[in-house]
Parts: sequence; structure tokens; C-alpha cells
Amino acid sequence: MHAAPFLRSSALLALGVTLVSASCNRDNDRPSVNPTIQFVIEEGYTYQSDTVAVNDTLLVGVRINKGDDALNTFKVLSKYDNGSEEVQDSLPIGTETFAFDKVIRIRPVAGTERWTFSVQESDGDIIRRALTFTVQ
Repeated sequence: MHAAPFLRSSALLALGVTLVSASCNRDNDRPSVNPTIQFVIEEGYTYQSDTVAVNDTLLVGVRINKGDDALNTFKVLSKYDNGSEEVQDSLPIGTETFAFDKVIRIRPVAGTERWTFSVQESDGDIIRRALTFTVQ
């Protein structure tokens, strides 16, 4: 008839383990938040993909806000037609917000230009936004 104290102790131990493990996972229960990259939509700025003329000049602005992780590096990449991406700008970021304006000079050749704006977080994640211009 000594089983009752043992069962009570086992039940309390199981309850304690459950509570401790639940409290340890609290941070992992919420979804992670990525940084945001938003195009400036004010007058004079280009903020969406479009058809443009050869030799055109465009102003693109981006505003970046950090998510859960610190911002590490900002890059602007260009890709012409079916070529490979080339880094045009690369800057370290040490703040929670970041603003960048880019003057894009469209080539004197018809085709396609893709401009990608990316931010890398301290954990290595990369978030990208791109605009594609059909040049005529």
C-alpha cells in the first residue's frame, strides 16, 4: 500500500518536466519576421517593372526595416538579357533601418534589364526584391 506516494511523486515529476519544456520553447513558438524591402513610391521614383526607352534614366529608392535578425549587407545586382547577375553596389549595414537611392542608366540597347535589391541578415538569410525593365 505504498504505491500511492510513488504515483503522486511520478505525476508531479511529469507535470514539472512538461512545464519546464513548454517554457523553454516559448521563443520558437512565434513565426520569424523577415526584413522588409519597400520601393519608394513618391513622384520621380520608379517602383514597378515597366517598359522603358533606351538610354533612359530611372531613380529607384528602397527602404529596408530589419526583422528578427540584424541587417548585415545590402546589395544591388543587375542582369542584362540572359546574362549572369553582376554586383553594382555592396554596402555593410549596422542599423535597424536603411535607405538607398539608385540612379539606373538604361543601356543604349533593346532587351531586358533586371535590377535586384537584396539584404542579408546576420544569420545568412537573404531577402530580395527586383524590378525588370523591357528596353525598347
